Amino acid sequence: MKYKIESIGAAFTDKAITSLSQRLTQESNSGWELHSVFSVEKKGCMGASEGTTYLAIYRKDE
Repeated sequence: MKYKIESIGAAFTDKAITSLSQRLTQESNSGWELHSVFSVEKKGCMGASEGTTYLAIYRKDE
């Protein structure tokens, strides 16, 4: 099994939700299944916080 992680952001407009839906469909058509989504605190230069974002975890059976 393979895994892939992708940052999907934290703030979603209606347009961004539509775009995310299209992205998930594209990944599914490529054989990737959405496994889970969770929030993380992103760190920038010198450990400064850039805020919270969400990561999507995909998996694919080989």
